Amino acid sequence: MNTLRTTTARSTRRFAGIAALPLVASLALVGCSTAQSDGASSTTSSSSSSGSASGGATAASATSNDALRAAVATARDAVGSGTVISVEQEQNGTAYEVLVVTDDGTEHEVHTNEAGTAVSGSPRTETSDADDRAENERFTAAADLTVDDAVGRFEDLHAGTITELGLDDHLGKVVWEGDVRDASGTKHSVRLDAGTGKVVTDEVDTDD
Repeated sequence: MNTLRTTTARSTRRFAGIAALPLVASLALVGCSTAQSDGASSTTSSSSSSGSASGGATAASATSNDALRAAVATARDAVGSGTVISVEQEQNGTAYEVLVVTDDGTEHEVHTNEAGTAVSGSPRTETSDADDRAENERFTAAADLTVDDAVGRFEDLHAGTITELGLDDHLGKVVWEGDVRDASGTKHSVRLDAGTGKVVTDEVDTDD
């Protein structure tokens, strides 16, 4: 009888242990699933945060040439009339220098604030000899593309800040010549035919 009770007890315990195995396995699977779900949520959250941060950085690095356009308009108004032949950032981007040529070929230098909305000091008339006036008249006569048109064409070619833009002579042809600094810091040096707007050169400047 004692042997029978012992054997029966062992059998009962064995059966109970076997019966409990599916429950343990089920609980383990639930726990694993929960952990994976938590991990996925964490990853998703992390990815979302990273994306938001990246988006913020992209937005923060977005560039605009509104100040340059404003500087051009402000300089024209300050001189009263004429054609803008050059505009560029100065003082580490905290101001603009704009050159305006009036109908007689005289060059006027205007400085504006960083936003391009106000003149710093008074327009200064440059001392120009006959050759200077003749060159200015040649530039303005050849430039069917205005400075505003040139800004738009530069922006079409490269998204970035135009740091300088001006009329110049390139191999006997009048061109709009300037630099665009993109969001990565790369400087693109571009020349456009001042008459047609066609690209003459478009190169990455590696000098700095």
